[in-house]
Amino acid sequence: MTKSPHRTPVQSVGRFMARHKILVSFVSGWIVLGIAARAYLPYWIRDEINREIEKLDNYSGAVQSVSLSLWRGAYQIHGLNIRKVRDGIDKPFVRTDLIDLAIDWGALIGGDIVAEADIYDIDMNFARNQTGEGAGWVGFVKVLSPFSVNRLTVHGGRLAYIDYSADPDINLYIEDIVLSVTNVRNVQDAGTPLPSRLDAFGTSVGGGEFTMAGNVNFMKDVPDFDVSLELRDADLTAFNDYAREYAALDFSKGRLGIFMELAAADGKVVGYVKPVATDVALLDLKQDKNPFNIVWEALASLFIELFQNQPKDQFAARIPLEGDLENPDKNMWAGFLSIFKNAFGQAFSKSEDGTVEFNDAFLVARKDKEEESPRSRHRHVKR
Repeated sequence: MTKSPHRTPVQSVGRFMARHKILVSFVSGWIVLGIAARAYLPYWIRDEINREIEKLDNYSGAVQSVSLSLWRGAYQIHGLNIRKVRDGIDKPFVRTDLIDLAIDWGALIGGDIVAEADIYDIDMNFARNQTGEGAGWVGFVKVLSPFSVNRLTVHGGRLAYIDYSADPDINLYIEDIVLSVTNVRNVQDAGTPLPSRLDAFGTSVGGGEFTMAGNVNFMKDVPDFDVSLELRDADLTAFNDYAREYAALDFSKGRLGIFMELAAADGKVVGYVKPVATDVALLDLKQDKNPFNIVWEALASLFIELFQNQPKDQFAARIPLEGDLENPDKNMWAGFLSIFKNAFGQAFSKSEDGTVEFNDAFLVARKDKEEESPRSRHRHVKR
């Protein structure tokens, strides 16, 4: 019996390729095509995003580059920068170093195709003439992520409101923002009224500690929510530009806290805002040469001195809010009376009151619907 000659691995591969030339050519072609597509795809995605940015009304900008992480089903957008074209301010409307968009594998196992978004070092600047309204952001967001985002995390950011029409300029901001929003698309707990969780932290102008926490339903055209916001221990003098513009006041010292609870259902909101200032003092009146300002600041200083809680050295008010979400009614009379309650009763706490719940907003919304119903209007006319 004659043994076949021993073949080396190279010879074996050569014989296989010789016998299957068509198959080898087909597979090789697909490999080359896949490599070429992988190399071109980031440029195509970048160009698609940039084309969508150019469609924005009165806003323009670009992304610098796009990179892919196919092994985890993700891509990264580098250097997004969008500015207002006409009548904007000299700062971008939105700028980010990096946006990472990836498939949410945990939700995919449960049968939901959604994405996770991580945004790094975002900078957003609003002004009276730079709000982003009416630009057409829906199409841009859809191109940005082909899947609905179910989790959003912001790793460092800055949110500012700037008013160059004031003298001096007003620049209010929160920086070092960390924000987390989970279950945006109601993948879990879809039967609950507020299935999404929102938490945010940051540092305000004046070095105050900002926190925001609550639950939201983003699946409605106008989201329902139940949230609390706190700003603790900010330097009051850092708000002088704002106070000077809207109240003609200058503070020489003081600490500021702002506490809010808000709940909204079907476009109706209930809640309150509670500003609490301690150790307050106005600037020396001799520094102001305007006689009207001197009189006003003297009266304001006297009012603050008389109607602060003396043991706590605290001036505070609590202003109830209720009505349409876009422009709720502010019960200023109740807010004014609350100054005396803080001054001559128990000092207001430097925290949320825990008195507002989502059901409060739900009942207000239901009452408004009943009053607006045809049957209710008919009964009113008969009376």
